[in-house]
Amino acid sequence: MTQKLLKSRRGVSLPEMLVGLVVVAIVGLGITKMITSQARFFSTQSASRDARNVSRSTMNRIISDLRMVEASGGVVSASATAVVVRVPYALGVSCDQSVLSLLPADSAQYASGVSGYAWRNVLTGVMSYVEASVTVSTSASIACTTAGIGVLTSDGGKLVAVSPALPVAAIRGTPVLLYRRVRYEFKTSSAIPTGIGLFRQALSPDSAEQEVATPFESGAKFRFFIGNSATAQDNAPSDLSTIRGFELNLTGVSERAVAGDVASKKEAVVTAIFFKNRTT
Repeated sequence: MTQKLLKSRRGVSLPEMLVGLVVVAIVGLGITKMITSQARFFSTQSASRDARNVSRSTMNRIISDLRMVEASGGVVSASATAVVVRVPYALGVSCDQSVLSLLPADSAQYASGVSGYAWRNVLTGVMSYVEASVTVSTSASIACTTAGIGVLTSDGGKLVAVSPALPVAAIRGTPVLLYRRVRYEFKTSSAIPTGIGLFRQALSPDSAEQEVATPFESGAKFRFFIGNSATAQDNAPSDLSTIRGFELNLTGVSERAVAGDVASKKEAVVTAIFFKNRTT
């Protein structure tokens, strides 16, 4: 009897088919939700990483510039959105009033040109800046040999002549630094007009302006450490020689919003840069 029933039954009944379809639909819905969730998670992580990278990508360049600024006269102008600083690129000592023996430095820095030089009074420790019509050229003078000052030419050191000459108060062996004026500024990005970009430009002689990183939130700014205070303030002091460092508020923004979100992802980075070239 049982064998006859099995032989007479063909295919799948309608209820069985409906149950099967429901099961497949439930499993398919679960798999779809899992894939959607994983895709959204990946997009969120990617957007967050992009936002962080906006801030991190600026660090090496700006830190290498700002931390070498000489504290007493290295800041030329300062505001929440822009700073102009004198960035040293070569250090050396004077052999006489117009000849310097420079320590090895990056040749690319020499190629960018000079804005001026600063010399340190060995009696007072005060740095004096000379910026009007300064020129630096290779020298073959024997002044350093006469003064008993070596030139590390085999290691990349240079013997150079500077004009105008150092004053008489700058005795032999006076520390001298060559510097370049550099401006950092937060303003509307040229690559992403809806965002804020951080721009860098070497000045005097002027070079092409470079957009270092973008996009930032509109609140990106500089804050200022005054004297020995460990707390930064919003406004630059009237006496710029009291600035001892900068706090950078960099809130990076992802270029695209995650699917389903209205706004782009934001990642705030706050970092402090203190001047290393200081006496007080």
